[in-house]
Amino acid sequence: MKTNSTDAILVKSLVYAVNGTTILKGVDFRAAYGEIVGIMGASGSGKTTLLKCIAGLLRPTAGEVWIEGVNIAPLSEREKMPLRLRLGIVFQYAALFDYMTVYENVAFGLERHRRLPRSEIARIVKERLAWVGLEGVEHLYPSQLSGGMRKRVGLARALALDPHIVLFDEPTSGLDPVNAYQIDRLIHRLNRELGLTAVVVSHDVTSLFRTTDRIVVIDSGQIVEEGTPEAIRQSEHPKVQAFLRMASTESLEEQAGI
Repeated sequence: MKTNSTDAILVKSLVYAVNGTTILKGVDFRAAYGEIVGIMGASGSGKTTLLKCIAGLLRPTAGEVWIEGVNIAPLSEREKMPLRLRLGIVFQYAALFDYMTVYENVAFGLERHRRLPRSEIARIVKERLAWVGLEGVEHLYPSQLSGGMRKRVGLARALALDPHIVLFDEPTSGLDPVNAYQIDRLIHRLNRELGLTAVVVSHDVTSLFRTTDRIVVIDSGQIVEEGTPEAIRQSEHPKVQAFLRMASTESLEEQAGI
């Protein structure tokens, strides 16, 4: 895979092994500036491990992870920190601090990494919450929020430091169809309005098809197919067909309450 100046993220020949098990097996992946890329695959396929390597949370066994022109794979934790601040991460269960209010959760990164007056922090927190449609909830605690609201607070916190790239791990997991649709629309709107590059890891096929510009399908630690949502929908690759059939069955069972 060639280096391209339009790539916000470039992963080359990535290998990740732990305890004698190889989870990622020579993965090549890219995301252009301003692109929404989905990573689709069954549980245990390696998609979340790939996301964590991109985020710098895991050090790959071999290969390269380029973030905006810098290979972060060999860097120390201290060396990675300035680059990591360019990345916003929205975790599967939002990963909010239960003992903090919404305000304190969104302000957390600002207070740790930016020397700003309290009035400026307050302005940013209010603005980011408005971006995700959550005006006036600063005083609430995570336990007082619905699942969809917690996801949006997690996104507001990720956006507080003005990242260039946002990584989403299962953003619609556990949400009903209405809230899932709202999260998808939010990702799409912020991408278009702010020019964010987004990588979305999900097993939710419907969500990825309506949100992303391009999808990669990972199976057993290897990318087996990639293309536009329509190309993936029409793919004849047996692994892709099998996953789409499985995902369709699971969706129907969820809707039926099975």
